[in-house]
This record gives sequence, C-alpha cells and structure tokens, in this order.
Amino acid sequence: MAYKIHPLWYLERLVSPARHSITFPHPKVTLLSHHIPKTAGSSLRVAFAQALGRRHVYGVYANTGAAEMSSGQDIWVPRKATILHGHFRPHPNHTKMFPNALRAVWVRDPIERIWSLVGHLLSLKERHPHYELMKNSGLKADLNSQESIVYEMITTNVLNEFTKTYSSYFSAVPIENFSFVGSKHSFEQDLNRLSDMAAVSLKMLSINRRSDQSQPIPAKIRRLETYLRNEYEIVGDYL
Repeated sequence: MAYKIHPLWYLERLVSPARHSITFPHPKVTLLSHHIPKTAGSSLRVAFAQALGRRHVYGVYANTGAAEMSSGQDIWVPRKATILHGHFRPHPNHTKMFPNALRAVWVRDPIERIWSLVGHLLSLKERHPHYELMKNSGLKADLNSQESIVYEMITTNVLNEFTKTYSSYFSAVPIENFSFVGSKHSFEQDLNRLSDMAAVSLKMLSINRRSDQSQPIPAKIRRLETYLRNEYEIVGDYL
C-alpha cells in the first residue's frame, strides 16, 4: 500500500531533486522514527502530523525510499521535514546523513506482534502485498485459520521475516543504540516520554486496530515463547 505523498512535495522534488547522503546531510531532521509493523506506528505517524503539520513529517515507505534508507543510501527528503517515519531499517550511515536526529523505535511482545500481523493480513488479504507472500510461502496451514498459520510460522522456518523480525531488524544497529525505545504495552506513558525527548506535544490516537480487536491469543500459541527465545532476549527489557 503506497504512502500518500503531499502534492507540494512533487513540485519541490522537481525544483530541488538533490538527494541527502553521508556527504550531503539533512540538518533539519531531528527524529528518525522506525515503524516495525504492528507496533502502533500508524497511530504515531498521525500524531506527529497533527502536532507539527503534515509537511514536517515525511513517510519513508516502499514508494518513498524505504529500500534506499534501509541500506544507508542517499534519499530525497523534503526541505521542511523534521521527522522521518516509516518502514525503514536502521543503518550506521544514518548518524552521518541526519546528524541531528534521534533514533526512536517501538516494540511489542513477539508473539502478540505476530498474532496481530497475521490477523491484519487475513483481514486485508489481497489488498496487502504481504498476504500474497504468506499465501505463496509454502505454508501447509489452513489459510482461513489465524491460529494454524501462526502456529506453523513459529514452529517451522517458514516466513522467518515475519517471526524473527527483531533479530533481523536490529542486526546492523543494536537496540541499545537507539535514543528511545517505546513499548506498545505502555503506549501512553512512553508517548509522553517521547514527547518530552523530542520536544513535540503528541496526543494518543487509536487507528488501524482492526486485527487487535479480534479473537484472543490461544494458550497453544502463548506456549510457543521458547521458539522465539532470541526475539525475547532482544526486546524483553523494553516490554
């Protein structure tokens, strides 16, 4: 699903197409907000936009440079942008590309995040590209059963990109190197902490909660924590 680009940014990019890099840094960006799927990132992006105005918050997604950003390559960023938020991975180059920016990320209990993600994909189906990835992954589970899918994903090596997300995400930049780590389970408290740190008045919002309000996580799935030992070791202290 493509990020909706502000109309004025099209014109700005035509007039000023220069891309920012380690040799041409962007000094106005004060916060790199990393959005791991199903950790309240959509609500956070809207909160940023309401606090600062949409033109100060640039969404870095598949159609706006997430791949380049994740690999530390140069990227076009609007002149007025002060917050970059989106599905981009942390990279060591970011400290040089955005020398005045704090790194922020939110985490969630690994099993809860996987459960919520699969529920989200089942609710959207073909409207979400990751549903096709899941459908064509070789899963033997009933694709109409959230419990069957999650159980097979966690107990096998199918779709590690969904189940070993934290191990992969924090491989280049450890979670300890982030300026801020928030928990989905203490969202309001941590949102206030981020507001103070970033000097932005952020209000708590609740959007994109379709799958979070679905059936509770079965005990059978809850008992699979040992399969995700490394995931819990990475984020356990922040939950």
